[in-house]
Amino acid sequence: MKPNVSVLKVKFDQKCTEGHSLYVKQHNVRKSQNADAEMDSTLMVLNVPPYCDEKCLRRLFGECGKISSINVQKKPGTIEPKSSEATKFFPEPQVTGFHVAYITYEEKASVAKALKKCEANTVHVLSTEGKEIQTGIKKWCLEYVRSWPDSKKLQDEVDKFMSSYDAKVEEEEQKELETEGVPDDDGWVKVTRRGRNPGFSRTESKEIKIKAKEKRKRKERELLNVYTYQIRESKREKIAELRRKFEEDKQKIKSMRNARKFRPF
Repeated sequence: MKPNVSVLKVKFDQKCTEGHSLYVKQHNVRKSQNADAEMDSTLMVLNVPPYCDEKCLRRLFGECGKISSINVQKKPGTIEPKSSEATKFFPEPQVTGFHVAYITYEEKASVAKALKKCEANTVHVLSTEGKEIQTGIKKWCLEYVRSWPDSKKLQDEVDKFMSSYDAKVEEEEQKELETEGVPDDDGWVKVTRRGRNPGFSRTESKEIKIKAKEKRKRKERELLNVYTYQIRESKREKIAELRRKFEEDKQKIKSMRNARKFRPF
């Protein structure tokens, strides 16, 4: 049995004579696959063009009901949950090219409305006056401007993240202290880094120092190898020179003997 796929025709703006076809179908999601998705209230939209972003999809499908979430990914499959750590200054990587969108409504009836919208055989214009979609050079210029965030707001976000991280680390360390030396139900005692030889904390600054020290040691070993090689070559050349002189002296003595001019005393 073939899946019931509807076609929603779109074009970029009024000037365009050609457009694209979005293939829309109801997406049945198992809660075991995606706990955040509601059964029978999700649309799967295929062949979404690159210029149709999340805002554009909300305008296009938001007429059919209130949208709770939109997940955009490169290929169809299990819905990938959005990262909880993504922020305004540190967003998720953008999906490029044609992609797939999963639109989840708050009400199941909205899915039926969206599928009925496809039956109208109307070509929907995505970029309109007042709601223009930026492409090409305009889009790149806008992205470049947005790539330079407000330094104060960025610092505030970094400070907020580090405060949350430090609090989490402190909480974990406190839990380790509370459970240190306490046997579990089976009588095993968990060995932590706070034992007799706890070592040191692997902070970023210490990691940099360790790498610099290893690099310096490696360079010293390389220099030592070079010096050892030079000394060995120098000794070899000196021995070869002594042998050459010894052979020359032997030949000289031999020729003097032959000439009867050799007088040892």
